[in-house]
Amino acid sequence: MKKQIPLNPAEITELQKQFFHSLKLGTGRAMLLMKAHPQIDFSKQILAATVNNLAYDRQCEGSRAVYLYSLIMRLRQKDELIRTIIKKFSAKKRNDYGMDQLSDLVLYFHQDGIAGAKEALLSRFEKTFSNGYELYARGVLLEIEGMAGLIMAAEKVGQLPEQERADYEDRWRVDDFQEMNKSVDVYAELAKAAETNPAIKNYLDLILSAEPREKYRRSKTIPYTVAEIEELIDEAVRFPRFWASHISGMTQADIEKIARNFLAEKDGNRKYKYLPFFYQTKFPFDYGFLLKLASGRNVKKNRRIMHAVNALSHFKGDDIRALAFKKFASEKTPWDYLKLLINNYQTGDAKILLEIIQRSDNVHHIHDLVAGIIDVYDANPDKECKAPLEAMYYSMNCAMHRWSVIDLLNRNGVLSEEIVEELAYDTDEDLRKLSRSIKRSRSKVHA
Repeated sequence: MKKQIPLNPAEITELQKQFFHSLKLGTGRAMLLMKAHPQIDFSKQILAATVNNLAYDRQCEGSRAVYLYSLIMRLRQKDELIRTIIKKFSAKKRNDYGMDQLSDLVLYFHQDGIAGAKEALLSRFEKTFSNGYELYARGVLLEIEGMAGLIMAAEKVGQLPEQERADYEDRWRVDDFQEMNKSVDVYAELAKAAETNPAIKNYLDLILSAEPREKYRRSKTIPYTVAEIEELIDEAVRFPRFWASHISGMTQADIEKIARNFLAEKDGNRKYKYLPFFYQTKFPFDYGFLLKLASGRNVKKNRRIMHAVNALSHFKGDDIRALAFKKFASEKTPWDYLKLLINNYQTGDAKILLEIIQRSDNVHHIHDLVAGIIDVYDANPDKECKAPLEAMYYSMNCAMHRWSVIDLLNRNGVLSEEIVEELAYDTDEDLRKLSRSIKRSRSKVHA
C-alpha cells in the first residue's frame, strides 16, 4: 500500500474544496482525489451534493445517484454517512430537487442489504400523505414490492379527496410497470383488488380516465407553405417556433417570397417574428438589414437582437466580425453574439473566447456561453480550441453540454490524458462510455 504523506489542515481544506467543486460539476476528479487521498474525510461534501441535486438542469440530467453512490461506497466513513443520508431522506424538505437522488441512493443501499434502507423507503412513502410531505417514492415502491407495491400506492391515492386525487393520475407509471412485468396482468390485478376495496377502485377509475400513451410513429415531414408561415407569424406569440425539418424541403422560390414579405412588413412586432425562420435557413438576400437589426442596443438581452444575430450567423463579412468583437468588448457575458463567429472565426480568436469565459463568475454565465462556444468550434476545427473548451469543462455543471465539449476536444486531437482519466468516473453515463472508447483507441495507437 502506498504510504500516505501527512497533510496540514490548510492542505486538507483545499483538497476538500477541490473535491466539492468537482461534485458540483459532476466530473470524475472527485473520485481521483478520493483515491489519491483516502485519509481525508469527504463526508460533508458528499452529503451536500446528495441532499440537493447540483446539476444545472435537474429535470433533463436526472439523478446523479450512480455517481454519488460510487463515492459513498469508497469512503472510509461510509457507514455513518449512509445513516445520515437515510435520515435526510426521511425528513421533510423545503424542495424536492434532491429527492430523486436520495430515493435512488436509499434503494441502492437496500439492494446492498444495508439494514434500515427498505424500512426507510416504505416509511417515506407513507409520509407522502402527511402534511408537509410531497407525494414520493411510488416508483421505488414498485421496484421493492412489485405488484404489491402498486396495490399499496393505488389504495393510498384512492383514499385522497376526489378534488386532490386527479393530481396523482399516473397511468404512464402503471403502463411502464406492465411493460417491465409481462408475466403479470397488471390491470386485471388492480380490477380484482378494486372489487373489495373502494379506494383501489377510485384509483383504477382515475388512471382509466386517461388515454394510454401512444407509441411514437415517425410521419413524413411535409414542407411549410408560404401561407403556413404567414399563419405562424399571425399567432399571438412573441416569436413563433419554426421547425428546420419542415423548412428543409421548401423551394428557394418560397423562401425568397417569405424574405420579401419580411422586408415589406411595416408592423414592427410582426416583422421581428420572421427572424427565427431565417436562423433555420439562410436569408436569401443581402444581409445588410439583418446587420442593422443585430447592431441595435441590446437592452436587458433583447430577444429581437438575439434572433437577428442568429439569422446573421449564416453570413461571412468583415462588418459582421467587427460587430462581434465590439460586443465582446462591451458586454460581460456576450453569449448572444458568439454565433457571429460561426462563419467569421479566425486563428487566434481562441484567446478572446477564453477571456470571455474567464469573465464569468457563476455557472449561469458559463451555461449562457457554452452553446455558442460549441457552435463556433463545431464549424471551425482548430487545435486552439483546447484552452477555451477546457475552461468550459472545469467550470460547467451541465453534463449534457460537457459531452459536446469533450467530443470537440477529442475530434481536434487535444483531449488531455488527465480529462480522459476523469471521464471514467463522470456523472454522465455516455461520457463514461466515451472514456472507455477513447482509451481503447489510444491503446491501439500505442500498441
